[in-house]
Amino acid sequence: MKGRLHFVSPKGSASMVADAIGKEVNMIKEALPPAYMPENVILMFLGCEGGKMDKVTMEFIRTLNPKRVNNAALFCCNAKKDDKAIQQMKEALTAVGVKVLPQTYVCSGKGFLGGKHPSEEELKGAAKWAKECAAKVSE
Repeated sequence: MKGRLHFVSPKGSASMVADAIGKEVNMIKEALPPAYMPENVILMFLGCEGGKMDKVTMEFIRTLNPKRVNNAALFCCNAKKDDKAIQQMKEALTAVGVKVLPQTYVCSGKGFLGGKHPSEEELKGAAKWAKECAAKVSE
């Protein structure tokens, strides 16, 4: 399956989640903005950090259309473990005609003893979620 894995990660949490996703579904992660724009992508994983969608992600989404990306799977890392940023990405992607999978992944980005990175359990959860998303698109 032709796929892409993009993210914005100023604190490193989303990058760690992208590593886990990439290993599970055999995709190379690429920070936004990408070196090359996606074309004919069946599934794109897109992630960010924080409680709202950042400007870089918004600008990237504005360049997309269904010919570039068919389906998107969204993930986010934030301390509150809410999905506000995911909802904002979903609305923006839907507005440009990209289908968004209903399955999303949110992790706290807090590791052992209050560290700033996702726990091993959260990374395993991200890998499992990614595999499920890839299977859903392959059906």
